Amino acid sequence: MNKPVKTAVSLVIAAAVLAGGVRYLWSIRQTKEMDREKSKTVRREFRKAPLDEAASRLEKLYTEKFFTVRFGKAFPYLRMGNEPKVSYDFIGLLAEEAFIRLAGDVKSPKTDTDRRIKELIVFAAKMIEDGKLSKSASNSLRERRLDGLFLIGDYDGAVAMLDEGLDGRTPEWCRSTAAKLRAHKAMETGDKNEAIKQLSVFIDYMLSDEMKDFEDSDPANGVVYSREWVAAKNYMRCATLSGEAGDAKAKTEFMEKAKPLYKTALEKAKDDEISVKELKQEMKSYGL
Repeated sequence: MNKPVKTAVSLVIAAAVLAGGVRYLWSIRQTKEMDREKSKTVRREFRKAPLDEAASRLEKLYTEKFFTVRFGKAFPYLRMGNEPKVSYDFIGLLAEEAFIRLAGDVKSPKTDTDRRIKELIVFAAKMIEDGKLSKSASNSLRERRLDGLFLIGDYDGAVAMLDEGLDGRTPEWCRSTAAKLRAHKAMETGDKNEAIKQLSVFIDYMLSDEMKDFEDSDPANGVVYSREWVAAKNYMRCATLSGEAGDAKAKTEFMEKAKPLYKTALEKAKDDEISVKELKQEMKSYGL
C-alpha cells in the first residue's frame, strides 16, 4: 500500500474513532439526563400518592423491568437487558422517605400507620437480602428499617438486628441502642427497675467521648437534639419511673443530673428557634 493510500486509510479510521467517541459521550450525557428526568417523575408521583400505597408502589418499581440498551464503560460495547425504571439505590431512597413520612404521620389512626410501616419493613428486608443495593444504600435502609421496628413496638425484632451488628455502627452504639429498646419494652410491661437499668446504660453511652459530636435531627418537625438533651430527657424518664416506684430519693437524684444537661442543651440550641421552643416546653412539662 503506497503512502497516500495509507494516509487516507489512517484518516478514515481516525475520523470513525472520533465520530464513535463523540456518539458515545453524547449517549452517556443523554442517558444521565434521561435517568434524572425519570427519577424526578417517579419521585413526584410517589410523593403525591397516598401513604397507603407506599409499599405497593415501591414493590412495583422494584419488580417491573424494562428492556434497555446502554453503552458500556468500554467503548464500543453495548449493554442490553432488563432493568428497573430507576436505580435500585433510588428505590431504596424512596423507601427511606416513606419511613420518614409515616413516622411523622399524626393524622392517621395508629393501627393504619403501624400496618403501613410493617409493609415497608417487609419490603426493605427484601431489598436488603436481594443484595442489589450499594453498601451505603443498604446500610441506610437497614437503619430506617430499625426505626420502623421501634415505631411499631417490635422491640425484640429491633434488638435482634442490633445484636447482629450494623455496618458503619460501633458495637457500643448497637449495645446502647439495644438497651434503650429493652427499656421501652420494660416500661410497657411495667418493670420500672429494669427500665431504669437499661436507660442508665443508654445515658452513659450518650455522655461518652464517642458521642461528643452527636446531633440528631427529627425530619418530622426539624428539631435538632444534642447529646445533652437526649441524656437529660432520659434522666427525667428515670426520675418519673423512680417516683412511680415510690423512690423519692432516686427521683430527686435523677432530676439533679438532668438540670445541668438541659442548661447545656439550651446553650447549644440558642440559635435554633424551633429546637429552643421544643426544649423549653419539655423542661416546663417537668417543672424545670
